[in-house]
Amino acid sequence: MSRLKRAEAVLAAAEQWKKRCLLGGGSVFTDEKLWTSENFEQLREHYVKNLNAEPESYHDKLERASPAAKCLWAEMTWVLYLIVSIDGLKRQNKLDHIKQAWEWSGEDLPNSDWALGDVLGQKVVKLSFYDHKWREFVFFVNTMGDWFSLLYKQQKEALSDPWKFAAWLDAREGSDKRLLRHIFLFLLFPASFEPIVSKEPKRHIIEGFHKKWKKEADVDYRKCTMIEVDQAVLKVRERLEKKYPDEVDFYVSPFQEVWRNKDKPDKKPIPEPDGRENKTYDLKSALKNIFASDEQFEGILDSIKRRKNLILQGPPGVGKTFIARRIAWCLIGREDPDPVEMVQFHQSYAYEDFVQGWRPNEQGGFTRKNGVFFEFCERAEQKPDAPFVFIIDEINRGNLSRIFGELLMLIEADKRGSDYEIPLTYSNSGERFSVPENVHILGLMNTADRSLAMVDYALRRRFAFEELRPAFDTDKFRDYLLERDVDETLVQRIIDGMSEINEHIRDEKELGAGFEVGHSYFVPDEGAEDPPDEYWLENVISTQIEPLLREYWFDHPEKVDDLLALLRQ
Repeated sequence: MSRLKRAEAVLAAAEQWKKRCLLGGGSVFTDEKLWTSENFEQLREHYVKNLNAEPESYHDKLERASPAAKCLWAEMTWVLYLIVSIDGLKRQNKLDHIKQAWEWSGEDLPNSDWALGDVLGQKVVKLSFYDHKWREFVFFVNTMGDWFSLLYKQQKEALSDPWKFAAWLDAREGSDKRLLRHIFLFLLFPASFEPIVSKEPKRHIIEGFHKKWKKEADVDYRKCTMIEVDQAVLKVRERLEKKYPDEVDFYVSPFQEVWRNKDKPDKKPIPEPDGRENKTYDLKSALKNIFASDEQFEGILDSIKRRKNLILQGPPGVGKTFIARRIAWCLIGREDPDPVEMVQFHQSYAYEDFVQGWRPNEQGGFTRKNGVFFEFCERAEQKPDAPFVFIIDEINRGNLSRIFGELLMLIEADKRGSDYEIPLTYSNSGERFSVPENVHILGLMNTADRSLAMVDYALRRRFAFEELRPAFDTDKFRDYLLERDVDETLVQRIIDGMSEINEHIRDEKELGAGFEVGHSYFVPDEGAEDPPDEYWLENVISTQIEPLLREYWFDHPEKVDDLLALLRQ
């Protein structure tokens, strides 16, 4: 069976979700009735049918939804985060996102240890980045809306048979392109489905083990339905479990060698540092497998050392978060998560979250609580000789003047340290605060977000800015793909096709360079399809590049077809 030891806590939580919500129409965190057709209809009306309206944030789209629907959105976020671990997103970050969504309802998030505790820190499925969470929510809302239109008897029958439920799920629009299709099936039927969130790795498992067992596949699994692929993977697992009764995990030895990098089984995947070991980290380490030029990366390091504050900006998929981690480790001199903190700004993020404010307590009163940046500065103050790096994702999504407050002065490079201490908005008499000299602030900014206002000029004067561009035309990108055994003709097709597509984007009056498509979409990672081949490329095109281009040219579908043909030659 697919019930893995590393997933036991997650699956126990999923069982609670099934009983309380999918069958009971209740709630993950409370005793209220949240998972109802009425609440999902609210989300359909205010989110799904409102996708093209400004502004773009989840908060603003759901502003007119009922409080119960907003709480439901928080619980949907919990389901997605229950199994998916995205690089840089720790348990506390997940909890903050869930808490933020719940508080849109005007209520505090209830204390629910079983759902909000260590289970959110489990890493069952790991993604390096994921830019299309909004599409998962569209699928989630529509699917659950359909689910709660069924009679209770129909729901119970579907949940009693994994393949019947899978057939129902695959009949939902967009099921073939969504991670949640695979997530739902594993969470609800772990004995029948794998914790793998796309079809291609499953196909590679089937083909790899059939080859090992010298058994010809009776069908072409590239053309099979997803259910047929899942059933074939289950047969592989059942055969393996006769020899390995303890546990079969396709992502560990001796199983992964059979299907991952199967063209060259002796070649190990290139590991990505995860920050858990305090290895020495220098410029040479940082430059490995990044596509920015050596000169640009050294210039970035020089700027942040000198100015203390720097913003990396660029279109989606250019590796801003990936490079940010390497900048941090390079400044620190080792791979160490302790001197690094990461938050994400949004429209409802406030000074009280970032610096300091009053919060309700269990006694019905209010307690002054320090924000994440205040506490980070206190940690940095205890080790004045060690660099500390505070990373702010989506820095231009927040109301910067409101978030930073009087810190706009204190973060300036020449106004650091105790000589510039000042009282804060919520300080007690005699209390003063300053930003330590060893704190570096690294902001990340997506230039393709239409909903963003211009960056506050006061902030622009205090930050250095560095532009990251798509790297399709660089030798580093080409060499990296060739080293990962991507066929040379495939590599050239990606480079030529994406270079021409980006040229069209730059020339489009309504778009421009800020909307180009980054190279990260075409960087194979250990959590996705491997080895990279024609089917890997088609998956990237159909699930990531094509939807993006159809958004850009929604009124010119024939132009999108022509551009995609450059990649599908």
